[in-house]
Amino acid sequence: MSFFASKIISSTLLIPFNFIILFLMGWALLESRFKKWGRAVLLFGIVALTVASMPVVATALVKSLYDEPVLSLDQARQAQAIVVLGGGVNHDQPEFGGSSAASSTLERIRYAAYLHRETGLPIQVSGGGWPGEEPVARVMQRELETLFFTPVKWVLPEPGTTAEEARYSRDSLTREGINTILLVTNIVHMKRAKITFERAGFNVIAAPTVRPDYPPNFLKYIPRADALRTSGSVLHEWIGMAWYWLKGV
Repeated sequence: MSFFASKIISSTLLIPFNFIILFLMGWALLESRFKKWGRAVLLFGIVALTVASMPVVATALVKSLYDEPVLSLDQARQAQAIVVLGGGVNHDQPEFGGSSAASSTLERIRYAAYLHRETGLPIQVSGGGWPGEEPVARVMQRELETLFFTPVKWVLPEPGTTAEEARYSRDSLTREGINTILLVTNIVHMKRAKITFERAGFNVIAAPTVRPDYPPNFLKYIPRADALRTSGSVLHEWIGMAWYWLKGV
């Protein structure tokens, strides 16, 4: 299956497209002789959307993926290299004269710069892009070197998926005798990434970026757009892990 086709299929299963489909199904049933089913589907959709938007639920979902203690610098120094996986890119940003790192990517390269400063380990960045667009890895390299004054030793602009990032990393790093890596990605993505890189033969020390920060009081029960986005990211990861399991990646 092509990268483009997989993106289309996964989008139908993810927030918000899955809720749109659910509400359309409920509306269609209301217009048919199955009105009771239509009301049930709509009620289910409203309840599911509300619950997924609660910070307390989003936090629990993140913990279902990754709930390990924060990485210590002593642990970090046991690695041989820092591997930073690509996130999103903001394309054609006039204030930067080109593409710039989106928030999730910026969190990753900021953490990588900090880890490099504290450990002196060399950095690899990876991540491709759509045809005709600047690869994520190139944007990460540029911002690490020009904004964070942090050198990048290896750049992999080809991979389009986590599995490809692991495969390309194996080809580039094993030639250098590197087996133990600090793997930097966001906390939601970390479980799938760690499993994938371990299957590629690496000894992985997880270095996830910041955890979601939500209010500790009753406000954690009030639906929020950022909590819904986090819940959607967790769903994306569970689907991704299921797909990798089916493919034997």
